[in-house]
Amino acid sequence: MATYYPPSNNDVPPFREQIGTVVIGAAAGLAAVGFHAVMNLAEVARARLAILATSYGITAQIGVVVTCGILAATAVLLVRFFAPEAEGSGIAAVMQAHRTVGARRALRILWVKFLAGFCALSSGMPLGREGPSVQIGAMSAIVLRQFGLGLVYYRRRAVELGAAAGLAAAFNAPLSGVVFSFELLKQPFHAHNCFETILACAIADWVCRLFHGPVFELPISLDGFREWQELPTFALVGLCTGVVCLVFQNFLLFVAKRFHKFHDFSNKIILVTGLWGCLLGVILLIKPEVLGIGHQIFEDAIHNSLPLLPAILILASRIPLSAISYATGAPGGLIVPALLFGVLSGHIFSTSYASIVGGVDADFHAVCLVAGMAASIGALFRTPLTATIMAVEITGAYDCLLEISIAYLTAHSLLGLARQPDLYTALGRIHERHAGKQSTRLSAARPPSTY
Repeated sequence: MATYYPPSNNDVPPFREQIGTVVIGAAAGLAAVGFHAVMNLAEVARARLAILATSYGITAQIGVVVTCGILAATAVLLVRFFAPEAEGSGIAAVMQAHRTVGARRALRILWVKFLAGFCALSSGMPLGREGPSVQIGAMSAIVLRQFGLGLVYYRRRAVELGAAAGLAAAFNAPLSGVVFSFELLKQPFHAHNCFETILACAIADWVCRLFHGPVFELPISLDGFREWQELPTFALVGLCTGVVCLVFQNFLLFVAKRFHKFHDFSNKIILVTGLWGCLLGVILLIKPEVLGIGHQIFEDAIHNSLPLLPAILILASRIPLSAISYATGAPGGLIVPALLFGVLSGHIFSTSYASIVGGVDADFHAVCLVAGMAASIGALFRTPLTATIMAVEITGAYDCLLEISIAYLTAHSLLGLARQPDLYTALGRIHERHAGKQSTRLSAARPPSTY
């Protein structure tokens, strides 16, 4: 368990430390604003590629497919050769950053995350941009601390504050950022830590709203509470979401193990990622809304305008698309894909249930979506408080905490019965196993000492 170090006479004075917390929160918010702007450019670039392909015939279509392949390969190339820590969401790297990352390395991770993230999302990879905001916030805090602008004494503290502020800015969810720092980053729970974390998250959220307005909001209107007879149905929502999470996690781990075999051969993994990008380019020509963040899918599910069969097909396609894209090592997060899995699971259950019982009201459908979101995040990452608070903060559905809890507990229990660890831990074990084998091979290849 992490040890809490209370302020002492040898540490930074409390007022100065609070100023440093404000600076870190503002920096994380500004970094998140910049990253969101870059990712919005990527969305626009991908949309223009789709328009270009439909306007200029077969030659343009081939050009779009090749361009997507080049963009995907470039994203992985940048990560592999310049900053391996920028791989994926980077949350696992954040947990070790206070011991392994200095200011120069943090600066390199930042520019690689921005540029490679733009290439990955432009190619159509269906990954989230919110997870990387956590690493961007943490790296910004390391840079500020190194140059004396963070005004905090411990590097670990700067990393924790920056990461929490990054998540808060990414989702406009300051409470989620606070709870995330305690649940996932294992920050010691203490009143002093709580105050600083809340301050950093609030400042980051304010800065992000000041520049962008709401970044990621799914407003859902609810009127009143559900009848107690309906509560067991939310256990079924959790069960459906848990099955989807179980399939996704096992498939992602399977693909990640296969891709790690290529990690000793950079040229091969870049080539494979380029071919994967070409396939994404083909999908861009056929069904562009399946790729990227999936904003249109979220909106269609919220407004209940997505038919049952297309919803099932979209869910079935997004699972392998997100898993393979993440396994390549391209920058991108898993939080938004997990939210989308939960929304689609809740939508599919609600639509199916309505066809059985002869219809449901709009509130029931909305609660199914929110319950699915919380169940998906909580079951995959084993963060019950973060999942619950995040779901209600980005939807405003504060009246359905009981339904959310029922769905989450069911999904969590299902993955527990299947003996599944949380996703970040499972991915970390694969990485450590690969690193151990690589170290063994290097030791065996090293010539014996003559001394």
